[in-house]
Amino acid sequence: MSGMLEVKNISKKFGETQVLSDFSAEFNGIVCITGDSGRGKTTLLRIILGLEAPDSGTVITDGARFGVCFQEDRLFETLNAADNIRLAAGLKSPETELRRLLPEEALGKSVKKLSGGQRRRVAIVRAMCAEADAFVLDEPFAGLDRENRGKAWRYICDKAGGKPVILALHEADIPEGAEVIRL
Repeated sequence: MSGMLEVKNISKKFGETQVLSDFSAEFNGIVCITGDSGRGKTTLLRIILGLEAPDSGTVITDGARFGVCFQEDRLFETLNAADNIRLAAGLKSPETELRRLLPEEALGKSVKKLSGGQRRRVAIVRAMCAEADAFVLDEPFAGLDRENRGKAWRYICDKAGGKPVILALHEADIPEGAEVIRL
């Protein structure tokens, strides 16, 4: 993959509600998408992933494989954090990655016993450790305090390795200096 994703003239309506209207963007590097609730952030990500069809427009992904962090954590509840990563991302020893965002005592617990913020961090690690050409993260910092948001942001930047990363974020969650597209 060339390291670029592109959407051209994307429009999407749900009933009478126009969510996206003739939206175009190229995504190189790490880009934060922001806007008020209902402005189409999640819809745009779902269109890029091929989970939702636009009413009009074109999505260019060149067959990219995506590492994804959905709004919902979508973890295997009965497995511990490491086993979730092993299963979904194929890492044989994910503990090193998890220790970058989680306290040691959280690694052996089933994810249903983790706090919401800890679960979110497991979902971020899972997405960023996937064999992927690009990453799509929908509100990855939800439920994280300022310190853990900062750690997660640094982790995402480090793991991206120059590949495209698209994050849908609320305005308050945008890291300083991040590239931003407002819907």
